[in-house]
Amino acid sequence: MEKVFIDGLSFAAPLFVMAMGGIYSEKSGVTNLAVEGFQGFGAFVGALVAVLLMPILGDGSQMVIYIAMAAAFIGGGIYACIHGLLCVKFRADQVISGVVVNILAVSLTTFLTSAVNKSLTGQSSNKFILGVSDRFTVPGISKIPVIGALFKNMYPYEIVILVVAVAAWYLMYRTRFGMHLRACGENPQSVDAAGGNVTRTRFIAVMISGALSGVGGICYAYSISANFSPNIYMGYGYLAIAA
Repeated sequence: MEKVFIDGLSFAAPLFVMAMGGIYSEKSGVTNLAVEGFQGFGAFVGALVAVLLMPILGDGSQMVIYIAMAAAFIGGGIYACIHGLLCVKFRADQVISGVVVNILAVSLTTFLTSAVNKSLTGQSSNKFILGVSDRFTVPGISKIPVIGALFKNMYPYEIVILVVAVAAWYLMYRTRFGMHLRACGENPQSVDAAGGNVTRTRFIAVMISGALSGVGGICYAYSISANFSPNIYMGYGYLAIAA
């Protein structure tokens, strides 16, 4: 039973942060089927930064992981601009745009990974070997029967995702921006009449969706996969959409 809790949490936490990203996009009025592509491209950017830093900071350095997460956050947000541009600016079909962004992410990251490996090692491998993040156990709480298993062998990113979740909730429901974002999805005409910029708000929401999805992608790369490769596109994004 403990193993179910431990492995379940390590799998569910990245899925959770990706689902939060999807919520931001959907709440703004933009259907987002591109979470799969966002998490894959964000993971690629984070893995690339990690591969470049590991020779400098050391393969086992936890600092590399945190920097990779920040890079994945930025990379996912930037890549999401494609979906935002197509859907918000050019008013393309949102479902078709999401599918196109997903397909492009798979092809583009596979090509770029092979090209980077060819340049760095001379081998055209489509994988960035990252390894698995260190784990830790919370003393005291972890000894509680059954529930304590949730606090054993935790990945550091699980704590980071918890903090992100609280921040995302606060931004959505306790700030002026969050109110405008929700209004853009529920009644964009009223936002426009009140002088708000619906286009800008929706574009930012899609970028937030991409950024959070990128974090989820690099978390999978540093835990379940232990590398970045085309295998990162295993339907996790679609599971997050369903969640």
